[in-house]
Formats: sequence, C-alpha cells, structure tokens
Amino acid sequence: MPGFPTHPIASGTAHLWFLDTETFREPSTTREWLARLEDHERIRYAAYGTPEAGREYLAARALARTALAHYSGQPPECLRFRTDHLGRPEMTSPVMSGLSFSLAKTRGLAVGLFAFDHDVGVDVELVAPIEAVEMAEHFFSRGEQAELSRLEDAARLSRFYELWTLREAYLKARGVGLALPLDQLAFGPTPSGGVQAEFGPAIRDDPAHWQFGLAWLTNHHLAATCIRRPSSEVPTRISHFDARGMDRVTA
Repeated sequence: MPGFPTHPIASGTAHLWFLDTETFREPSTTREWLARLEDHERIRYAAYGTPEAGREYLAARALARTALAHYSGQPPECLRFRTDHLGRPEMTSPVMSGLSFSLAKTRGLAVGLFAFDHDVGVDVELVAPIEAVEMAEHFFSRGEQAELSRLEDAARLSRFYELWTLREAYLKARGVGLALPLDQLAFGPTPSGGVQAEFGPAIRDDPAHWQFGLAWLTNHHLAATCIRRPSSEVPTRISHFDARGMDRVTA
C-alpha cells in the first residue's frame, strides 16, 4: 500500500475525531477493517457477546488507526499497539514522542482525542432517559445534585450527561480509572460559556492545570474532553471520519 498522507497535529492543539459505528453493519467494511487489525485485536473483537458491542470496538480501532496513520504517514495496518494496565491502547510502532490519545465508544458513535505533549481524556455518551437525580446522589457533588433537582426533565437529562462525561474524561486523562471519589469533582460554567472545575482535597490535583470541553457531535451524542494545559488554552479541532473511505475526512 502506498504511503499514507501525513497531517500532523499542530503544536499546542488537540484533535477530536468521531465516526458512526453503524457503518460497520456493512459486511464489506467490517471485513476490510478486521484485515487491518493485529491478531490480539481480532481476538478481542471476536470475544464481544453482541454484534453491537463488536461494532463499537471495531469502530474505535478503525478511528485510532486512521487518525494515527494521518499523523505518522504510515498505513493503518502497519501500526502496532499494546494495551496498558488499564486496558487502554498505546502505539508502539512507529514511535511518536509526546503523543497522547484517548478513545471512547457508545451506542452509535466512537470518538478519539489526540494531542502531543498534553495528557488527554475523552468520553462520549448516547443521551438516553435515566434516573438522573437518583444517579447523581451516588456520584455527584451536593451542589451538582441541587442544580439537577431544580431543572426541568429535558434540561436535567442533558446536564446529567454533561457532568458524567466530564468526570469520565478527567479520570481517563489522569489514568486512574474509577479510583477517585467522584463526589469530590464539581463542574460549572465559566462566564464565557466554557467549563470550569472544582476539586475536593481527596483529588489532590489543581483544576487550573486542566482544560475541559463539551461538544454535541450528533443530536443525541455528547462528548467531553479533558486536556492538561501548561498555561494557555489548547484549541480543539473536531473532524468526522467515514470508515468506508480513509481519505474522506471533514473538519
């Protein structure tokens, strides 16, 4: 296969990719991408108990390989990965110093956040009905619980998923799984419409070191991003990826 076109991430920026997992209902697309995976990835794909879960996994792997092919100039099937102690993929070949990426998947969508010299985390959720107030009692700060209780149903549901995905993105950026007390995290709006965080003492971290963002990628899919920043804001570019054509990428 000829060399893949290189589109490196500019220094001090991040890149959020997303793709529709339903693309992998097409047998030809599934076969094409399974052929590009390593043996351990195909084994993991085969272990998923439902076709939907398999599509989500394959979509996340296709997204990662396509994005990293664009950054490295190597074809997607030539990239090599290993899994860290938390089950996250790490690229071992080619070596790209300073690269950080995070993947997430939900019903209907897979996402990936990529940057150099910035730790990153991403989460995505399909916004579906849930007992938001009851869930919040177990995972959210008291202030967030009070905020949710004041909202009407539709607004409450959206706000619940905002608070949930922001937590997940932060935990993934830190690489700590669910080890932190989630009620020690709190998120609110900035005067400019962004996201600001407050951390309780058990978190042992400074929220000023992190940049948070929210993006509705479809009418029903919400993504949250978390990026470690040295001082200034890190611009984030959002791109859609079509798994049926590796070069068809729209910003």
